[in-house]
Amino acid sequence: MSKKVFTLLLVAVFALAQFSAASALRVAGTATLSTTAVFSAVAAGSTIALDWTASGMPAGTKEVSVWSRIQNLGAPVAYTNCRAVAVITGTSSASGTYLYDMTLPGAANGDVVEFIAVIDDAVACAAVAPAATDAAMASTTVDSNALTGFIAVPPYNGVAAVGLQPVACNTFENWAIANDHYGFAPTVAYSGFGAWNQSVTGTFAPAPEGPGDELLSWPYTFPATASGAWSFSVSPEDAAGNPVVGAPVAFRNALAIAPAELADCTDFPDTAGHADELYIRYLATIGLISGFADGTFGPDNTLTRAEAATLFEKANGVSDTDPGFGTPPAAGSACDFSDVAATDWFAGWVWRACADGFMNGIGGGLFDPNNLLTRGQVVTIFNNISTMIPAAGSFLASGNVINWGGYGVVNPYRTAAFSDVPVGAYYATPVVNAYGMGIAEGVTSTTFEPDSPATRGVFSMMLYRALSNLALY
Repeated sequence: MSKKVFTLLLVAVFALAQFSAASALRVAGTATLSTTAVFSAVAAGSTIALDWTASGMPAGTKEVSVWSRIQNLGAPVAYTNCRAVAVITGTSSASGTYLYDMTLPGAANGDVVEFIAVIDDAVACAAVAPAATDAAMASTTVDSNALTGFIAVPPYNGVAAVGLQPVACNTFENWAIANDHYGFAPTVAYSGFGAWNQSVTGTFAPAPEGPGDELLSWPYTFPATASGAWSFSVSPEDAAGNPVVGAPVAFRNALAIAPAELADCTDFPDTAGHADELYIRYLATIGLISGFADGTFGPDNTLTRAEAATLFEKANGVSDTDPGFGTPPAAGSACDFSDVAATDWFAGWVWRACADGFMNGIGGGLFDPNNLLTRGQVVTIFNNISTMIPAAGSFLASGNVINWGGYGVVNPYRTAAFSDVPVGAYYATPVVNAYGMGIAEGVTSTTFEPDSPATRGVFSMMLYRALSNLALY
């Protein structure tokens, strides 16, 4: 997300005034104060440049001072933390830039810091602070909040520890999400994502970085002659320079290259250069998807509901050779569909997907197996699975990202205003969750197209992401 830049320039004319018996005196004059720096880490040594001017002042010695006040989400704190900016003698006007130390006690993520310039006839910082009614002449926003998010390690065997597992073949995607305002209301100011600061250590130079935004997609291919221990990590920071606590965060931490990682992923003649090629080839290598009899994959082909039931149950560790596979459900039960016959190739898969709670019928005792699976239905199935306890030892039971409820995730890490996802639609919450966790992408920035058929390529991308092992930071 883009960095927000706010510049507020407010002008006040100070007349002769007195704070109290212990106060110094304000002097006549006009002062201005401005800043172009907006978001700043609240840490020792961090500063904001304040440009000031003063004019119309009387003879004698004057001091320009700047006070700060924290506007704590609508609850202002009294002006404090005065800084002596300049001493002026024998001139009626002056200007300059002052680096204001932003080590402010109590400042928190989203707080607004107001500044007020004071022209005094003595040491103003020793006087009583300006009244709360005095007009501020500059303000900026403090963002001291570190990024929140996760990294996701590519699917492999469903049981290896995050950051300590090999990949299945030589081309894979490391991906991650970072959020600078997780849990805060949209109205709270924040600096936004800054940089991922990716790093690879190994025999060869790092691969080119992928796009760095709230969601990082970092495709990588191991060189054929790679050897020794390799690490992949990110040290994400927000636009104010606030780093992730405990960074860098490892996708892979000094793990030796395994022979299988140097082998080419399963290939198809019609996936070269396709946007979803990486996901298709990787999942085919670990046996979760397959092509057609002619050797092609058909990444832009659509997917039927029966085919989807088959793919999800294969990811759940189910085989058509398992005992009891293909046994029809009890007559009249919720999974007894009139349009699914025991002789259909997909019957066992549909019955099992229904029994496991992954997929439901469309009503009227129908499953609609040959109709196309829509994008809204795909994310709804993922949402269903996230509330289940899938088969032990399967890919779906690997402590993966689709189980967002299991990690105490209250809010999605990404949000989007999709104009075609109405509130109350059966897929509304699944769209929010799947997009928010990085499993699904919109078709555009404002549309999800939930009723459009899902392609085999897009399904592969979602499945790859959903089966990635998740590590929160």
